[in-house]
Amino acid sequence: MAQQPPTHLIVLGGSVVAVELAQAFQRLGSRVTMLARSSLLSKTDPAIGEGLKAAFEAEGIRILLNTPPDAVSRDGGTSTVRIDSGEVKGDALLVATGRAPNTDSMALDKAGVTTDERGAIVVGENMRTSVAHVYAAGDCTNQPQFVYVAAAAGARAATNMLGGDAALELSAMPAVIFTDPQVGMVGQTEGQAKAQGVDAESRTLTLDNEVGDRANGSARGRVGCIGQQLQ
Repeated sequence: MAQQPPTHLIVLGGSVVAVELAQAFQRLGSRVTMLARSSLLSKTDPAIGEGLKAAFEAEGIRILLNTPPDAVSRDGGTSTVRIDSGEVKGDALLVATGRAPNTDSMALDKAGVTTDERGAIVVGENMRTSVAHVYAAGDCTNQPQFVYVAAAAGARAATNMLGGDAALELSAMPAVIFTDPQVGMVGQTEGQAKAQGVDAESRTLTLDNEVGDRANGSARGRVGCIGQQLQ
């Protein structure tokens, strides 16, 4: 096992695990290059990814957006990722491109359990699958892949299997990403609200305009909120 951080770490991915570990290794002394298929944190509000990208680049992290790998190879102590514009070489490679439910070998179709296009088990808010007596919870399901969601879902599944009636409401689910600046989210984005027909407006406050953050010397970042238009 290596005792020292890699000299140059290549990170494939732009979501939660990718951004958290990319910044951690940069601060441990590695040179870090990130290759993201689209943008950073592409499933969140675009302003979050843009702000995090600016913060990362200010620390020296190289970020290549809209850059999926064409091929990856390993020769001795060097990893090479081929992209449209050439090659990126490093002595370590971190693949953080997401997780897929490992359900292929479970023959769920024979049991009548419905899965989505990714192989995730489709559950309702009570953790029940399409088969009334079968429940599922965690990253094998179509719910958000967060440890606190899995824990809450598992508890409700156990309650319901024993005759209870516990539901998991995720419409205002909080989420946190452990970067610097930190990312915290709850509820819908403006785009998601408008897609559901809500007449929503958003407001953003940059933290360099907030007295407390300026006094603490931590004025990077922004706070945003959305609300429904009242007639």
